[in-house]
Amino acid sequence: MADRPRILIVDDEEAMVFSLSEYLSQYADCLGATSYDEALAILEGGEDVDLVISDIRMPGKDGFDLLMWLRENRPKVKVIMITAYGSPTLRELAKKRGAVTYLEKPLDLEYLLQVVRQVLERKGFSMALEEMELPDLLQFLSFLGQPFRIKVTNVFGEKGEIWVLGDEVVRVKTSSREGEEAFYEMITWEGGSFEVHRLEREEVGGERLGLPLSFLLLEGMRRRDEAKARERGEGRSQVQILLERFKAEVPEFVSTEVVEIATGLAVGRESIASQDDVSASSAYAEVVKANERGLEALGGIEVVGKGEEIVITTEKVYIVLRVLDDTGFFHSVVINRRGNLGFTRMTMRKFAPLLTEAIKEGGL
Repeated sequence: MADRPRILIVDDEEAMVFSLSEYLSQYADCLGATSYDEALAILEGGEDVDLVISDIRMPGKDGFDLLMWLRENRPKVKVIMITAYGSPTLRELAKKRGAVTYLEKPLDLEYLLQVVRQVLERKGFSMALEEMELPDLLQFLSFLGQPFRIKVTNVFGEKGEIWVLGDEVVRVKTSSREGEEAFYEMITWEGGSFEVHRLEREEVGGERLGLPLSFLLLEGMRRRDEAKARERGEGRSQVQILLERFKAEVPEFVSTEVVEIATGLAVGRESIASQDDVSASSAYAEVVKANERGLEALGGIEVVGKGEEIVITTEKVYIVLRVLDDTGFFHSVVINRRGNLGFTRMTMRKFAPLLTEAIKEGGL
């Protein structure tokens, strides 16, 4: 950077402000504040600040309030939050692109300087606060422990609102939905803007949704990933084209999928309308991750083969799963018991190198 950056350090302990300012002055010009009000006076006084380093918990208005003010008034200013209360969830969040950087006390000053350089020179994971994604922001604000509400507007002008107390989501609404489904709708929105405000507890009245934020985020992200996979399928990827060819070659065909092993998410699928249809991806958790004893406990299922190929026999269908070498995916097929299992397995072996090549070349 041609010019020295300017950093505002906010902590109610004056010794901490002095210590951080003195050490970081080798790299940047540092300003100090020991309260929210002092920090606001500096920011509103016209000081051009590139980065704010703030303790989360301070008497009176705290780092949460400062974070909200920055989001609404200085969205391009980068932020590093400091806390003595660590959490594995937040450590993981801090590694994600778009997350506000988070560090735990006691601070390693040499490491802090390294992180500051990464943040300001954009060589690391941290981004400006305005570039955070909604799921990451929800997790971060929930960790801070303050009640909050977020107003979201997507690129089409649709609006939604989420109210959170701790890990409890008490209210969600969009222009067309309320409750759990409204939350899942908002998680799928890409682009737009949001406003964050402190939620006063007396505002929360009437019927509450009462679902954990962690549950809603997990389910919402799963639905979003599946929706994206379906969108890729509509574009007839190379994997999808191969599965269509495979379907045409297999007698008594029911369904076929290419599934990511780590998530169980299908990235390509072909099936026929049949009341006997058995989705291989729905059997994924019981088949790929289960051990032999677990499979036997399911009852009425015979498992043949280990390693790269597994065959499951049920009363109505055969299910065959074949790992696609070095891709992190497997190919699954369901056929009626009237079909020729040997021919199906031979056809799978023929298509395996074609699917593997398509995946490695990004044909998802």
